[in-house]
Order: sequence, then structure tokens, then C-alpha cells
Amino acid sequence: MKQVYVFPGTFSPPTYGHLDIVLQAAETFPEVIIVCSVNSDKDGVMFTPSECKELWKTYDLPQSVKVFTFEEFQTMGIDPSQIVMIRGIRGKEDTEHERKVIILNKEQYGITKFYYIFSRDEYVKISSSEARRHAREMDLVALSKEVSPLVVTALLEQSIPTKNIFMVVGKPAGGKSTFLRMLERMDDNNVYINTDYFNQQLKSFLRERLGDNLLDVATNNESLLKEIIAGPWIELLIKALKEAPKKSNIFVEIPYGLQADKELYRLIGGKIIYIGCDDKEVVARNEQRNTPHLKEFINKIPDKEESAKIVEQANLKAYYIDTNCSLESLTSVAQSFNEVIQGG
Repeated sequence: MKQVYVFPGTFSPPTYGHLDIVLQAAETFPEVIIVCSVNSDKDGVMFTPSECKELWKTYDLPQSVKVFTFEEFQTMGIDPSQIVMIRGIRGKEDTEHERKVIILNKEQYGITKFYYIFSRDEYVKISSSEARRHAREMDLVALSKEVSPLVVTALLEQSIPTKNIFMVVGKPAGGKSTFLRMLERMDDNNVYINTDYFNQQLKSFLRERLGDNLLDVATNNESLLKEIIAGPWIELLIKALKEAPKKSNIFVEIPYGLQADKELYRLIGGKIIYIGCDDKEVVARNEQRNTPHLKEFINKIPDKEESAKIVEQANLKAYYIDTNCSLESLTSVAQSFNEVIQGG
């Protein structure tokens, strides 16, 4: 009789710890079925089984792994004697809990076969409840290490709560602020957070530590700048997110957010808006602004093509706004985009 290998759980939300168990199971079994279910004994569950199924899609799962809700799995009519239930073990507490799981599944579902996988050391402390707690407390750094970027998005949008959180990227003079101000004027529910203001607020803090020539440090010793500024910068970001009106659409402009050495989408979440025009137009606009000192930064920021590759590799969701057009045309694009996000 064919064995069916099932990994059940509430997965509210699925974490890197859950993914670790799935990947280990996929190395052992020809097919693994993830089943998203409801557990009335667990408190603070934020997502329905259908929502959890969608959140699993934000991870890079092997082709041999399928995801179903409990209701969908029930309709498959699999004999309980075929089922091998996969369980993850993080420590002694889980071992004690598994005794109850075995008894429950034997009595309620007739499942008698269990396969236990021990979590790798780096995932032992990761759990759905911890991810939910860190989202409520706005501990963005901890959260970024526990779940995928789009799960970060889902958790923050429920915890703040807000409709959408977008990270806006693109090269300097690409039209980001123009487009975002249009959206802000169109609807009071659109909130524009310009992180350039964070940098302005932190200038005196940085001068105390790095001296007056901050541009030289930013150009030639970016790792030192990042080490010093990271904590205070994230604090300002958290403050701005907390101050945003409830049920709003939040647009956080971080031009360099997709850079490989920053990956700030891990803090903000996986909804990306790339706003920009072709490289020649970017150069021309920066010359008009008399900002030649930005050339070094312009080259570091991923362009549209490179951003699209990063989005695909990291399982993000992206929207692309072309600003190589008249203000009238861009206004029309902004109106259409606003209608989409306000309509859900």
C-alpha cells in the first residue's frame, strides 16, 4: 500500500523553521503534503487555513511538495492507514507535546504512523507564536529572520493594522517622490514615508562618530556607515510605521532597498514598487538637479531589469511604474493605481 507523507499544522504563519522540516522531509520522501488546519487550542492565530496555504507559496518549495487546506485534504479520501504523519521536534517540550499528538490522531483519525524530524540548531527557537509576537512588538530585525518577506508583510499589515505596506525603490531622480505625492494628494488613506528624512535627522548623530565628511565615508566605507546607522535608522522606521493611520496604504521610499548588501525588504515586507525611467533620463535629470555626487549611488541601486531578477529570486511581489512620460500621463497612472489599492 502506497504511503502518503503528511506534514500538518496551523502554520499561522509558516516560518523558516517549518520550511526546514519540509526540506528535510523532501530529501527523504518522494512526495510531501503540507496540510493547513485549525487548532482551537492555540491562541492568537492570525490567518485562516486558506490564507496560510497562500503564505506557503512565498517560500521556495520543491516540486515534490504540495500544500492543501485540511478540508481539501479530506476530500482526497486517503485511507488513514496510508498516512505517515511528519512532525518537527525542536526540544524536550515538543517531545512531551508529541505524546498527546499521537494519542489524539490515533483516536480521532486512526493515524498510527509518525515520522519525527529534528530541527536544525538555527531554527530551534523559531515558531509561529514568536513571529506573531515580534510582529505585534514591531521587532523587525527578529521578524526578518523568522519568516519570508511576504509573510512579514502579512503579519505587519495585520498587526499595525493597515491595508498595504509597500517598499518603493528606484534610482535618484526617477520620479518616486513625484508619483508618491500624487497618491498622497488623491487619498488621505495613502501615507508616504520618505526615509531621506531619516538620514537628515541622523546627520548630527553620524557627525559625532564619523566627522564632517559623511559623503566620503558613505562612498568609501559603506560597511562602517551601515554598522553605525542601522539601529537608529530602524527605530525611526518603526516610529513612522506606528504613527501611520489605521487601515492606510503605507509607501516607504527606500531607493536602495533591493541592494544585495542591504535587502531591506526583509524588514518592510515583500510588496515592492519600482518607480523609474531609462538610465539616460535618470542621468539627465540628475544633471538638471546639479547632483553629480549621487552618481556613485545611482550605479549601486538596481535598475528595473536587475530589480525584476531580485524580485523573482526572493519570491516578492512587484509593481513597475514607468515615469518616462508627461505629468498628465503619470497622473493617470497614479489614479489607476490608487483605484486598484483602494479596491483591495
